[in-house]
Amino acid sequence: MYVIKNTATNRYYRKLKGQAHQYVGIEDATVFRKWKQAQQKADILHAAICPIGEQVNFKVEQHKFYVLKNRNDVGYASNVSWTAPKEEAKLFAKKEAALKEAEEIAIGMAKVGIGVEFEPEKI
Repeated sequence: MYVIKNTATNRYYRKLKGQAHQYVGIEDATVFRKWKQAQQKADILHAAICPIGEQVNFKVEQHKFYVLKNRNDVGYASNVSWTAPKEEAKLFAKKEAALKEAEEIAIGMAKVGIGVEFEPEKI
């Protein structure tokens, strides 16, 4: 997985609607599955900023993320399901954040009588 880092601020690119974007922490960065896609976007960002005199560079970095795998082997946790395919799984930049989310989901589901458990999986 790849992210685009703004070297001037050490923050990461996050795509919003349309052409809008912002720079955020790694946990909210837009993730690219292929290096080439990330590099093309970094080149576009650089080309857009250079004409206005800003000396900002963008660097593509590889970063390991975590997803929550359902222990019953029926899928992954996404924002809307706990049986989503891996491609739709919610990404976590740190294992600790994934573990915390897994615990919160398990507690919440247990309150309504559903036993579901997740374990972090590095991708």
